[in-house]
Amino acid sequence: MFDYVSYKDVELKEKKILIRPDINSNIDIENNSIRESPRIQSFGKALEEFKECAVVVMAHQSRPGKNDFTSLKLHAEELKKYTNMSVKFVDDIFGDKAVQAINDLKTGEVLILENVRMWDKENKTYSDFSEAENLEMIQTLAPLFDYVIADAFGAAHRAQPSVIGWPKMIAGPTIQKEFEYMTKLLENPEKPIAMLIGGAKAIDKFNAMKFNFENERLDYALCAGLTAILIMEAIGINTGVPNKKAIEKDLIKAKNDIIATYQKYKDKIILPKDLTIDDNGIRKNIEINELEKYNDVTGDIGETTTKEFTNIINKCKTIVANGPPGIFEKEIFRKGTRDMTIAMANSTKENNALTIIGGGEFGTAAEMLGIANKISFISTGGGAMLEILSGKDVPLVKALREKKP
Repeated sequence: MFDYVSYKDVELKEKKILIRPDINSNIDIENNSIRESPRIQSFGKALEEFKECAVVVMAHQSRPGKNDFTSLKLHAEELKKYTNMSVKFVDDIFGDKAVQAINDLKTGEVLILENVRMWDKENKTYSDFSEAENLEMIQTLAPLFDYVIADAFGAAHRAQPSVIGWPKMIAGPTIQKEFEYMTKLLENPEKPIAMLIGGAKAIDKFNAMKFNFENERLDYALCAGLTAILIMEAIGINTGVPNKKAIEKDLIKAKNDIIATYQKYKDKIILPKDLTIDDNGIRKNIEINELEKYNDVTGDIGETTTKEFTNIINKCKTIVANGPPGIFEKEIFRKGTRDMTIAMANSTKENNALTIIGGGEFGTAAEMLGIANKISFISTGGGAMLEILSGKDVPLVKALREKKP
């Protein structure tokens, strides 16, 4: 299914390599420090595979216009905590200073380049790979390396130069592991299979659900978040003005398709029986037929829904989750995500189920609960995973296939 050359397939000893990982981190803006760094910690462990190489790291932090769009100097300092290799930083991407630092780099050393999104062309997408290959950054840096290793699964769905622009590319350890689990989901997953859908990007998650139903890969879709609101509004359930406003554009574009899909698979599409609102700081459970009356933003699944979702998870052999069922950022709306994470962990242990979480808040919830190691796999890229599970040929997958050395 995934056609690529892995870093394990080539001789890397004493080679100079460029690695493009995803070390985007949670930044404490006020104190100019990294608050949480699971990706950097993971990357530090992965560097053990490349200790006999001279390693140059190209990565990003946030995007222009965001408060946490900052230098990778912080990331270089943080990485020093998690690797025995010598870590250096250069405040340049592909200018003379960067080129000199790359040429001077020795085996066993790591050089982190400046935030690649500080170069304006990195923030554009290139459907034509050859156009990206001809950009100045690629033309300048590519000849300096024996291998370019793609390892940013979180950016796999973005056709940006640092992700897809290199003439030859191989897959790194993160990508290889992600592909292994995506293959398990797509080729021969053990049934019954449930997809737990929450969070935002409602139409994308609806399309992924529909694709998997049509390809007979899915037995249950446990719908929460804006995807549930989108489906309920399409089939005539009034969820209140604030909820409807959040999905109105998608509803206008796809209403007929949503209705037809729901009618076809309504025994397998499990919608919430109850949701919760913030009632002056108190978590309040309301039935679906009360949504119009309360006319408030619903932030989480309710008790009845939690029990139904848990019962279904308990009888499934494969469970994949993309997006939390509640607004996890708010403590009052975290319970549903917490309960679903625990249900998946229990299913892994008691039923030997394959459980996969698509990064983001869901992965954070598992970490906070101390049960991340009880989930079969937590993906580093929820958006990329969603597109792959929707049957799309995402840019990085295509680039690794077409640019094998």
